Amino acid sequence: MAALLPRLVRYAVVGGLVMVVFSSLNWLFGLRLGKDLSFLLAYPPAVALHFWLNKTWTFGCERTDAARQFSEYAVMVLVTFAIQAAVFKLLTGYSSIPGWAAAAAANAAQMVVTFIAMQFRIFRNAPEL
Repeated sequence: MAALLPRLVRYAVVGGLVMVVFSSLNWLFGLRLGKDLSFLLAYPPAVALHFWLNKTWTFGCERTDAARQFSEYAVMVLVTFAIQAAVFKLLTGYSSIPGWAAAAAANAAQMVVTFIAMQFRIFRNAPEL
């Protein structure tokens, strides 16, 4: 349990950094492409950064079962993308906040789900036997 607090802090730092990158890419792409396309284009680089930073820094995972980790992370990404996209569409459809701010809020909304999945499944210390 004592290791959980530092891990949560690292996860929050990674989440904040990825949110800044994701929101910035949304803003940049949104200048010419509109908020829906910019949301879709900003997502893959943000996801890649999120996976790498969490695997290496937050969870310090050095296991070699990368195929399992990748497949489970990909499923988690699909689930959290649905959560994130729904929040984004609700915020942009029913409020006047800018697309980049809606993207940041949507990203924050799915962070709890991703931590739980990574902590207890994807990057846990011992692979399942």
